[in-house]
Amino acid sequence: MDFNQEYIVARRILELANQLVATRNQHIRMLNITTYQADTLNFFADYPNSTISNLKDFQHIKHQSAQAITQKLNEKGLVELTENPNDHRAKLVSLTDAGRTMRNHLQENGSHTGEQLLNGFSDEEKAQFLALIERSVNNLNRGKE
Repeated sequence: MDFNQEYIVARRILELANQLVATRNQHIRMLNITTYQADTLNFFADYPNSTISNLKDFQHIKHQSAQAITQKLNEKGLVELTENPNDHRAKLVSLTDAGRTMRNHLQENGSHTGEQLLNGFSDEEKAQFLALIERSVNNLNRGKE
């Protein structure tokens, strides 16, 4: 692939990413949460009984930011904080019933977007596309090391 083709590929992927983000933001606004809150809710759903410090490390954000986002979710009744038996300074964060319902909405919206994105792909093409995306992400992550 020559320089011009590599540039075009990068630009088209950026265009795809921008469209995905715009679609996601539209869905999230309808749920009355922010993208940071959605990402945080997904984190605590995927990693139950994690701490705010775990979120900070995973999201690569400041502790104060992780704390503020988690507090907002707690105020909205989407997560609850409980004492950590291993470290009384840290709280364990878990989803409430309302948080699990919100997570389901987020997954449904993401699934709908994925369905639109993969419309017309065969099962084999879907698997190939996913494999190529994963390889591309790994290539970019290796560049950060």
